[in-house]
Amino acid sequence: MSIWHKLLLLVLIPLAFEVGFVLILGNLLQYEQRESEKYEQSKEVALLFNKTQNKVMRMMTKIVVGGSQDASRFYGIDEAIEDVRRSNKAAQDIAQTRSELRDVIAPCSDIMETAIQVAQELRKIFNTTKSSAEQLAVMRRTAVPMMLDFERASKNLLSAEQKMKSTAPKELEQIQNLVTLALVLGTIFSIVISVGAAWIFVNDILKRLRVVEENARLLAMRAPLKQAPMGVDEIATLDSALHNAGTVLEDSRRKELAILDVATDVICSLDKRMRITAVSAASMHAWGYSPDDLLGNSVLTLQQKESEATFRAQLEEIYKTGEASEFEAILLSSAGQPKDFLWKVNWSDENQSFYCVSHDISERRAADRMKQRFIAIVSHDLGTPLSSISATLSVLLATAQAVPEAAQNILRKAEESLERLTDLIRDLLDLEKLEAGKVVLDFNVVSLLDTCNAACDSIEFLAKSMNVKIVRPNRDAVVSGDERRLIRVLINLISNAIKFSPRGGTVMVSVRDLGANIEVSVKDEGPGIPEADREKIFEKFQQSSTASTTKVKGTGLGLAIAKLIVEGHKGTIGVDSEVGKGSRFFFTIPNFDMGGEE
Repeated sequence: MSIWHKLLLLVLIPLAFEVGFVLILGNLLQYEQRESEKYEQSKEVALLFNKTQNKVMRMMTKIVVGGSQDASRFYGIDEAIEDVRRSNKAAQDIAQTRSELRDVIAPCSDIMETAIQVAQELRKIFNTTKSSAEQLAVMRRTAVPMMLDFERASKNLLSAEQKMKSTAPKELEQIQNLVTLALVLGTIFSIVISVGAAWIFVNDILKRLRVVEENARLLAMRAPLKQAPMGVDEIATLDSALHNAGTVLEDSRRKELAILDVATDVICSLDKRMRITAVSAASMHAWGYSPDDLLGNSVLTLQQKESEATFRAQLEEIYKTGEASEFEAILLSSAGQPKDFLWKVNWSDENQSFYCVSHDISERRAADRMKQRFIAIVSHDLGTPLSSISATLSVLLATAQAVPEAAQNILRKAEESLERLTDLIRDLLDLEKLEAGKVVLDFNVVSLLDTCNAACDSIEFLAKSMNVKIVRPNRDAVVSGDERRLIRVLINLISNAIKFSPRGGTVMVSVRDLGANIEVSVKDEGPGIPEADREKIFEKFQQSSTASTTKVKGTGLGLAIAKLIVEGHKGTIGVDSEVGKGSRFFFTIPNFDMGGEE
């Protein structure tokens, strides 16, 4: 049964009782009214009987003791008879309402009819008998018994009236008391039924609502929910929904815990005092401590003394700003070994906790250190010998007239290989500096037309040697940038375009104003770049698959360096290409007029 049906019953049950109570009370009031009317009518019966008796007595007195000895004593007797009959009929009708009066009035009616008959008989005797003495004797013999009957009936009626006067008020009072009692009891029962029905309904609703409220609280605490009989109404539906939600959340929690248990990153939460309140099982592998050993301890105790203050300052800054942040810190494992970790930390005002993810970057940092050592070796240990070898080859080639042609070819190939090796070393050093942020761009107002012309001039010799025509831009734009670095970006793009262009082909360099940005593009007529290669060619040591088919040699670092330089200018770099129809490399940097100046 739904709550709506229960509410309807809550209204209908007291309403049905009220209707029944009003009907019973109405019947009692009508009964009291009828009894009161009967009492009043009984008084009227006695009054009518007395009036009728007086009329009969006057009529008989006139006939019997009238002073006239002729027929004049019977004048008006017919009207009197009719009047008596009407009064008798009215008394009989009224007397039917009470049995005690009905029994008394019934003989009186017969006496009345007898009196009327006597009057009529006396009139006949008077008309046929001439002797006055004889007439008088007949009248007396006939009238006297009737008078006696009237006297007895009058006494009986008086006795019944006296009895009625003593009993009727008591009966009326009893009826009134019954009405009052019914009114009081009905009111009490009505209140009891209404309050009882409301209490049963509300107690049922509130009891189950308390269970639902408790289940909602337990659901928020991720505790097992209570089971209680709920029926089939809306509250039962709500409780069922909470249990379903609890089941879903429990499944989700198990999955989260399973994920956390197998996660390699350490996930933990810290309170405001930086004590560990929860930590994943990965701490055992990453930090060398089990979760039980870490709970309640300060995370600062895991830091190196040198980095403890920095770590604390980082967390305090995140707490003040409320913004998520990430930083690196060195942590000491249980074996006392320092390890590099990348921390991603977020502060929750609602839970007053730090939520952290600690990612082990020890291997990456070790690789970076090895790379630094390698670059240092390359720059110092290889730079000087390569310079000496390059100088020696230059001298040999300059004085190679007496050397056989085959030896000269070997020397030229050696010089080309040495030049590529030198370019590779230079690109490696530049890339490392750019990635490490060690290169500071020198921003000035730069004319892109002049920049393009300078790059074209630098690469013109290569273009002529490969029979490729360079079309220079015919419009200018002003940006804020490092001119020397932008020239290097253009040299990389134009040299690649020349290398991949067919003999007799054209490389077009153009400058276009896009409003907020300025676009510089280099378009060639080469074989094009497959769509799958268009993103990766800007990564280190990556080349398009067309490079192998065209046998164009390169280090795979030029575009990666160009991307870093363009991004240092807050710009973007990309390529549009269609296989077999050429490629268009482009980069955009902010317009000088749009606030591009640093």
